[in-house]
Amino acid sequence: MKPQNLIALLLFIAGAVWALTRSEQSVRSIQKTYYSAISPFLKSGSSLETTASEFIKEAEHSEEWKARYHLAKEELDKKRMEVAHLRKLEEENARLSQALKFKQEAPFHVLAAKIIRRQPSTWWHTVTINRGEKQGVGVQLPVLSPEGLVGKVDAPSEDTSTVILLTDEKCKVSAKVDGTPELGILSGQRGETGQDPVLRLSFLSKDAKISAGMLVFTTGRGGLFPPDILLGTIQSFESGPLYGEALVKPAVDFAALHTVFVKIPDSPAESAR
Repeated sequence: MKPQNLIALLLFIAGAVWALTRSEQSVRSIQKTYYSAISPFLKSGSSLETTASEFIKEAEHSEEWKARYHLAKEELDKKRMEVAHLRKLEEENARLSQALKFKQEAPFHVLAAKIIRRQPSTWWHTVTINRGEKQGVGVQLPVLSPEGLVGKVDAPSEDTSTVILLTDEKCKVSAKVDGTPELGILSGQRGETGQDPVLRLSFLSKDAKISAGMLVFTTGRGGLFPPDILLGTIQSFESGPLYGEALVKPAVDFAALHTVFVKIPDSPAESAR
C-alpha cells in the first residue's frame, strides 16, 4: 500500500472511532472536516499514479526510439563504409587509367611496377618495387610516373628492385629551366623529413632570370635520363657569389606513389650505355 493511502486509512479509522461518540450534527461536521483533510492526500496519490503511468509510457517510448536510433546509426555506418570503399575503388580505377594512358603514349618502352615496400626512416630516399632482373630491370634504369621523373633503379634482384628517389640527395639529374638558357644539377636535400620535400637546383647563372612557377625538365645529357621529362616547378631563386640556386617543388607526389614505370632499354646497344 502506498504511504499516502496508509495515512488516509489511519486517519479514517481514528476519525470513525471518535465520531461514534458524537452527535449526528457533530458527525457530519467531522466528516466534512475529515474529507477536507484527506482530500489532498487522495488527490496527490491519484496525481502521482497518473504521473507514474505517464513516466512508464514515456520510458517505453524512449526505449523504442533508442532502439530505432541504434538501428539507424548502424545503417548509416554501413553506408559510410560502402561509400569509402567505392571512393577507394574509384581512385584506384583513376590511377590505373592514368597509368595505362601513360604506358600507351610514352615514346619509349616502359614496364609497370608497384611499390611494395617503403620504410618510414627512408621515406624520401628509397622504395622497393615488384619488378627485377627476371623482367629486364637493371641498374641505373630511369623510373617514372605519369607526373614526371621518380628516380632510378639502384639495386635489382631477381624479382624486386630498390629505387633511389629523386628526393634523395644521391639522385642527381641534369636539368634545364623551361624558357631560359639555364642548366643545372637537380637533387634532393639532406635531412628532408617534411610532408612536402623540396629539390635543389644548383650551378645556375648567378644573374639568371628565373622566377617562381617556371617548369624544370631533364636535359637528357649523360644518357641516363630521357630528355624533356618533367622534374618540377621553381619555387624560389637565390643568387650566390659564384652561381645561383633555386628551390624546386617536385612534379611527382612522392607521398602518394603507388604505381611507377621503369624505362626498359629497347636494344642491346641502349642497354650497354
